[in-house]
Amino acid sequence: MKHITATEIKRTRTITAGARRWAIEHIEYMNAPMHLFGSSMKTEKSDSTGKAETYIMYLQPAGKVATATLCAGAAASGCEGACLISSGMLGMTTGQKAATKRTILMLLRPDWFEAQLLAEIDRAERRALKTGIPALFRLNGTSDVDFSAIIAQRLNSAFYDYTKLLSRLRKNTLSNYHLTFSGSMYSTQSRAALRKAAARGDNIAVAFNTKGLESDNVHVPDDLASFDETDLRPYDIAGTIGTLTRKGSNKAERALEGARSFFVTSANYANFRDIIAQS
Repeated sequence: MKHITATEIKRTRTITAGARRWAIEHIEYMNAPMHLFGSSMKTEKSDSTGKAETYIMYLQPAGKVATATLCAGAAASGCEGACLISSGMLGMTTGQKAATKRTILMLLRPDWFEAQLLAEIDRAERRALKTGIPALFRLNGTSDVDFSAIIAQRLNSAFYDYTKLLSRLRKNTLSNYHLTFSGSMYSTQSRAALRKAAARGDNIAVAFNTKGLESDNVHVPDDLASFDETDLRPYDIAGTIGTLTRKGSNKAERALEGARSFFVTSANYANFRDIIAQS
């Protein structure tokens, strides 16, 4: 990649003023080699099943770096504060820095970014041929970007994502791209979208306001699938509704959640059950 300069960073308007300052302050880091795919504990669990080796890319979500949001459904879903990017390993300095750098590179050097991403996909596929374990790619680990143009260039590779945009599920025509709708109880708009997804028989993921502790005031029901164990969503049967527990929270934070929440809470649980009853 051609050396990134402070002048180039100053001129761009695709990233926020704060992100531009950060990039200039970390100019050596910006020019150091890096991989676009990262990992998480959940994908490592997926890898251990032997069904697939997962590759996941983490960007800074919504408008944390980009001047045009990378998560168009975030406002209606109320998920910015509870975003995965702030939890676990991704909430640590190294993970945040890497996500910031990837996002800046994508916006500052889109042609290089696409070429690098395709090269990493090809490298992973060569590894899959050697190991006999198929590769599985998730480009939106913490974003909701339409990467279909890139996915269409690798039709023999398997991709998947979660999305809060029902329109993305409806418009997806790529047979190698599996989408799971990410439901939210936050707003009238997000609840209506969840109801439509359930009625259509879409695969749905919903996060519960619990860390799985007995003392939490809402618990994950036994009649829904658990999505916490692995991230192998393309292996789910059609129409699966799966649950996720809340990451990176404490009991006081969970106690503050009411009916208007990204999460399924004790206050909106009955409404949630009514919404998915038609599935």
